[in-house]
Amino acid sequence: MIPDKSRVRHIPVLLNEVLSGLEVEPGGWFVDATAGRGGHTKAILESGGKVIALDQDQDAITELKLKFDQELKEERVVIKEGNFANLLSLVDKERIGKISGVLFDLGMSTQQIWGPRGFSFLKSEALDMRMSLTNEVTAAKIINNYSRNELYEIFRRLGEENLAGPIADAIFRARAIKRIETTDELVEIVVGVYHQAHVQQKIHPATRVFQALRIAVNRELENLRQGLECAWIVLRSGGRCVVISFHSLEDRIVKQFFLNKLRLGEAESVTKQPIVANRVEIKSNPAARSAKLRIAKKLKYEQDAKTLF
Repeated sequence: MIPDKSRVRHIPVLLNEVLSGLEVEPGGWFVDATAGRGGHTKAILESGGKVIALDQDQDAITELKLKFDQELKEERVVIKEGNFANLLSLVDKERIGKISGVLFDLGMSTQQIWGPRGFSFLKSEALDMRMSLTNEVTAAKIINNYSRNELYEIFRRLGEENLAGPIADAIFRARAIKRIETTDELVEIVVGVYHQAHVQQKIHPATRVFQALRIAVNRELENLRQGLECAWIVLRSGGRCVVISFHSLEDRIVKQFFLNKLRLGEAESVTKQPIVANRVEIKSNPAARSAKLRIAKKLKYEQDAKTLF
């Protein structure tokens, strides 16, 4: 059943674990690199921290400015629109190397999922999937213009879809007749491939294809790698990088990044294994089911920020 968007409330995942991981101290500056609807930002502010809240979604920025109007006036929060891949240019120069913690919550907000941009396969919307409307690439552009092999690579690599080949073939045939413009048109094609292959699974057949398209449209993996590098630069000595990921591709990037910093002697691992939600949280917030939280502490700050510009 599709929920009423006006009554949907986004619940931030692993909230207590995030606050503990960031070690929020009064007066310290923190970056919420994916502020969304402000759940984690609000908790950091209530714990005495100050926040640079970033998001690439214009709707989220509008909501954040309304929600934190008083905190903006008190200069306890700074709100900026942009992708965390550009974090270095979004953080004021004088704060680079002085940030106490950076948080990446890589999940989508409930409002985004059920919004009008085609992220959900449960309702008919235009095939958009852009988190930022400044992005020129849409899901429709990929589906209707990429080659059969490019589609296969996206579905197989980014969605880990076992039927990537047959799905790419089916899309290629369908778009030769007419453009595929809506989510339900794409769902019909994917479901048809699954039925023809006599494959049954617990999740909806279109789940992995939609995930792969969203990642491709928004260059999520490339942006994550760049965002982590930027976060490491803005952190002070002893500052913490906290990342919540929701699928294996993201978690693998985060794990490898932290391991590399550990080997270079630049980091201390705070979480030997990723932290996951307990049964109580999962019951009240099913979105937390696939969340994995990793934390690393920066040991030293040696780079002169002046050389970055």
